Amino acid sequence: MSTYLEQSPREVTPKLGYLALLCALPVFILFTVFGKWEEGIGAWICATIVFMVAAVRWDLRRHFWFWIIIGLGLLLQAPLVLLIPWKNPKLIWITVLPVGILDYFVVYYCLKLTEKLTS
Repeated sequence: MSTYLEQSPREVTPKLGYLALLCALPVFILFTVFGKWEEGIGAWICATIVFMVAAVRWDLRRHFWFWIIIGLGLLLQAPLVLLIPWKNPKLIWITVLPVGILDYFVVYYCLKLTEKLTS
């Protein structure tokens, strides 16, 4: 008899990344409609990161706490979107990449910690 802890997470593949980008596209469109496309790019990136974490740990989707952690992960993205000056022309992807990677692991390990605490 196996528990949900023994199930392995999915791999992060380019296909998964493209799917997460596509799922997060409405966030960018919403910001664009309101005339803030620069912040929309940041919100789109942040939402994509959370969607990738959700896709990697999709085996936990039947647990209520999974959706709470994913929702909190999305809420924690708001300061990131608001504090980074997305309109700055010197801001390139390589400068935001460490923040994105750190953000991915923060959300992932919050999910992993909650998984261990609830088992």
